Amino acid sequence: MGRTVGFSIDCRMLAFLAAAALAGPRLVLVGDTGEDTAIGKLVSAQLVKEMATADWLLALGDFYYDAPPIDDKACATLLAERYRNFYAGISPRKVIPVLGNHDVTTTAQDGFSPAARACSVAAFELLGWSKGEYPSAVRKVDKSGVQVDLAVVDAGFYGAGAPKPSLTFRPSAWRFYAAHYTWRTTAGKCEEQDKIPVGWLGTPPMDLWLNGHAHHLDAVMVDSVLALTSGSGMEMRKPKVCPDVTSQFTYTQDDGPPVGGYLVVDVVSASALRVTPTICAESGCAAKPAIECTRVEKGHGVSCAPAG
Repeated sequence: MGRTVGFSIDCRMLAFLAAAALAGPRLVLVGDTGEDTAIGKLVSAQLVKEMATADWLLALGDFYYDAPPIDDKACATLLAERYRNFYAGISPRKVIPVLGNHDVTTTAQDGFSPAARACSVAAFELLGWSKGEYPSAVRKVDKSGVQVDLAVVDAGFYGAGAPKPSLTFRPSAWRFYAAHYTWRTTAGKCEEQDKIPVGWLGTPPMDLWLNGHAHHLDAVMVDSVLALTSGSGMEMRKPKVCPDVTSQFTYTQDDGPPVGGYLVVDVVSASALRVTPTICAESGCAAKPAIECTRVEKGHGVSCAPAG
């Protein structure tokens, strides 16, 4: 991946954003922001600008490495202070947090910790962020008559004895699942491919699966579901390539200076949306070529292609 120079946006994108202002919701996806890095500061500053026209920021987990300091009585206060390093300047009412594995476990990473999860959720509340009844929350993030149902899936649902969520969706709304773990990705976390317990969720029809966890950006079709990975808030990594997985786009760390980034999902109508990656480097941030997706005529799922 080459280095980016400045923030650029073409005329077609400007026209699209003008139309989107009159259409459905605009969602920004960023995850894995738990370390304080130089690139992370650039991503954070660009997100503040991005959120001026966006409706929601989906913060896709791993807010703190290695794990919440549960032995400290001020655990939630300490976490909230750390979170502010990245998310300061963004309206709290626009932030929808998604718990990651590092947010619900101990420093030893030896399994689900209710105390760690409670500390993380308390920090969200201190910041005034949206709070859901994990993992059974479905948020309605509608705009201008375009319906979007967003199910927020708690990373703790992998824990032993986790209750099966009861999720209720509207028949005609877009169905997005926001999680931390990858479903399928082109690079990194290859050993975790296709291990999301979708059957445990009741094999629900859905349109998009939104996750962090893998430290890069990509868009992969899983049958008719678009799986979006946005886990490079602090910086990307140079991962191993997962065999036999193709993508609509993939951005990973190359041998050059560090880079980071995020994704934007513009829901244009009840049947169309657009996904745009943004990459940040030392020289600035730049929007990359987008993909456009159309909902299948019956039921749920999408077909996607490079934006024309």
